[in-house]
Amino acid sequence: MGTVWRAHDEMLDRDVAVKEVRLPERLTAGERRLLCRRLIEEARATAALRHPGVIDVHDVVIEDGRPWIVMEFLRARSLHQEIAEHGPLPVERAARIGQSVLAVLDAAHRAGILHRDVKPSNILLCDDGRILLTDFGLAVHVDSGPEPEETLVAGIEGSPAYLPPERVRGEPGVRASDLWSLGATLYAAVEGTSPFLRCHALASMVAVLLGEYPPPVRAGRLAPVIEGLLRQDPCRRLRAAEAARLLGAATEPPPPAWRRLLPNTRPGRLPAGERRARGDRRSRLGTMVFAISIAVTAVVLGAWSARWNSVGKGEALTLLPVPGGAFRTASYHESAGYHVDVPLDWRREVRGGAVHWRDPVAGRGLRITPVSGTPLAGLRAVERQTAGSAGHPGYRLLRLEPVPELNRPAAEWEYTWGEAEHRMHALRTRTAGYEFYFYAPDARWTPAQRVYERILGSFRTG
Repeated sequence: MGTVWRAHDEMLDRDVAVKEVRLPERLTAGERRLLCRRLIEEARATAALRHPGVIDVHDVVIEDGRPWIVMEFLRARSLHQEIAEHGPLPVERAARIGQSVLAVLDAAHRAGILHRDVKPSNILLCDDGRILLTDFGLAVHVDSGPEPEETLVAGIEGSPAYLPPERVRGEPGVRASDLWSLGATLYAAVEGTSPFLRCHALASMVAVLLGEYPPPVRAGRLAPVIEGLLRQDPCRRLRAAEAARLLGAATEPPPPAWRRLLPNTRPGRLPAGERRARGDRRSRLGTMVFAISIAVTAVVLGAWSARWNSVGKGEALTLLPVPGGAFRTASYHESAGYHVDVPLDWRREVRGGAVHWRDPVAGRGLRITPVSGTPLAGLRAVERQTAGSAGHPGYRLLRLEPVPELNRPAAEWEYTWGEAEHRMHALRTRTAGYEFYFYAPDARWTPAQRVYERILGSFRTG
C-alpha cells in the first residue's frame, strides 16, 4: 500500500525510512479521509508498541492530504527475498524466525492490536541479526470497537494466500487470525511457497476457505505447529503459548540417531513359516513405503509445477483420467522439457514458440508463450495495446499487479472484453520467462477456473 524511501534527517543527522502511503485511486474522497485517519491512528498505536521486534516509528507527516510515516532505517532483507534467492529454510532457522514473529504478535495482541497482514514480505531479517515484523498498515485496534468498513475497501485487505478463512468470509479478524497467517508463513519458510498460493487471487481464497493445501514434507518438527495454526476454526487453533513451546522445541538441533550395537554373531535360520511371514511383512512394508514416496513426490510436484516452466514442440502420448471423473486428458510431452495434461477434446496449435490449446465447444483456451523482460512491465506494455485495440471491444481492466508471494518475479493481468452474453474473461500471468494466457466466457468463468487449476496442477518438468 505504499513505497518506502530512504531519507536523511538533517535535524538529527541520521538516515530514516519514509513510507509514502498510496491509496487506491478508486476510493471516494470520503473513503480516503476515513482511511487516512485510521492509518494515522494505527501508526500512533504502533509507535506506542515498544518491542525489539517492531520498527520504531519516529513521526507521521501529512502532506498533499496523505500520511507519510517516518521510521528507523534498517539494513535488512525480507523473508520473502531470502526464500526466493536461497530456497526453503532449515527447520531450526524457520522456527527461530517464528519465535520472533510470535513474540511481536503476542505483545501486539496484549496491547489490543491485530496486525492482519503477516506474510514473508513483511518479516525483515536484519544484518545485525534482529528479526522484525513490519508494515502495521492494515492493523486495527481491538479496543476501538467493531472493525469499521473503511478498512475493508477493495484491494487493501491483505494477500489472499496468507489471509485466514474468517477474513475471506468477511468476518472481523481476531487474535487467532494473525496466528493462522503465521502458520501459512512458516509453511512457506520450509516448503518454499504459501500452502494456499494458486494461479490467481480468487483461486487462492477458495483454497483458503476449503482448507485445502499439500501436506508439508520438509517441516519436520514444525509440522505440528503449522497444522495446529492452520486449523479452519479460530477457536481450535493453537494458542500462542502452546505455539511458542513447540517453536522453542523445534529450534533445537535434532537428537543424534542412536544405533544399537550387537555382537558380531551369525544369526541362525528361522523356521520356514516365520521366514515367509517376515518376508511377507517386508514386502508389504516395501510396497507401503514405495506408495508413500510416490504420493509425497506427487504432492511436491503438484505444489511446485503448478507454477510455470518452458514450452516447445510436443505430441500427445497418453490419455489420463482426471480426479473426480469430470473429463479425460491428453498428456503433452514438450521437447523443451516439460509436460502438461490438457482436456482430451481441446485442439492443439503451435505458432512460433507458443502452444495454444482451444476448447471447440465451450470457448475456453490456454496459450503458453516464451517472453522476455520484467513480468509487470511486459504485461503493462501489452495492456496498453489491448485497451485501445479493435479486437477487444468493451475492454475492462480488473487488475494488473505483481505477485509477491511467488519466489520469483511474477505479475498477473485479469480483464474482460466483448458485449453482453458474448463477453469474455481472461487471466494472463508472466513469470520465469513465460506467459500463461487463459480465457473463457465471462458467464462461465468460475467453472472454467477449476479446469485451469487442474491443467496447471499437472505441469511438471523432466
